[in-house]
Amino acid sequence: MYKINTKKYTWVIAVIVLLIFLHYIRILSPIERTVVKIFNPVLSSFYSAGSYFRITYNEQTDKRDFISTINELESSIVNLTVENARLKSLEEENQVLREYLKFSKENNTSFVLGSVVAHKGLDSNNLDQNIIINKGLSDGVEIGAGVMSGGTIIGQVVESQSNLSEICLITNRNCKLAAKVQNTDKTSGIIRGELGLTIKMEFIPQTDVIEIGDTVVTSGLEEKIPRGLVIGEVTEVNKESNELWQSATIDPLINMDDLVIVSVLTP
Repeated sequence: MYKINTKKYTWVIAVIVLLIFLHYIRILSPIERTVVKIFNPVLSSFYSAGSYFRITYNEQTDKRDFISTINELESSIVNLTVENARLKSLEEENQVLREYLKFSKENNTSFVLGSVVAHKGLDSNNLDQNIIINKGLSDGVEIGAGVMSGGTIIGQVVESQSNLSEICLITNRNCKLAAKVQNTDKTSGIIRGELGLTIKMEFIPQTDVIEIGDTVVTSGLEEKIPRGLVIGEVTEVNKESNELWQSATIDPLINMDDLVIVSVLTP
């Protein structure tokens, strides 16, 4: 085993005690000032380097925290945007459902609600405009039934399968319905789509007086479409003196591009 050199440690302790004593009685002050003066530039350099590394570290840490906070805020914005869009869609659907229920109660009619799952030809270059909904024969949807959006008729069922149905919109040139104008003469005629945008009412007697702004409704001559369903408003009257009939342009009250939920009238 190693022997402890007692004499050596005794001298070390004695020297330390002596230095402490001399420091307190200020005998070493000139020497201490000289030492401090010599080593001060080195100590300052070490202090500056330490401060630089400390500041750099804090800046990098703050930068990482800042970037992390930005990422969290961006993620929160995306989530809130998605949630807001979902709530807005639900609010719109609830509003549509309230309108359907109100119409059904006021007119004593029954219907099946369906969501639009596909559009066919809803552009100005295609005059044959149809939509597909997610309800069909199994839900009581029959061919020839009128299709509504709120209190306005927007088309007629032309094909019905088990769980899908195709609807010919009233702006489709192939969709024809018997209609009448709510005017003094109670003018009757046939409507069909024109240019995929508006509706044309034809076979109107020359003697009947039609004015811009008159409301056009269904006449009820179709078996599965009741009378009095709003089609649109007259925006133009075309009357030629040498023609047997006059015609009118009707603006639909519903934008066909915005259809989301529709109701199919049932017996």
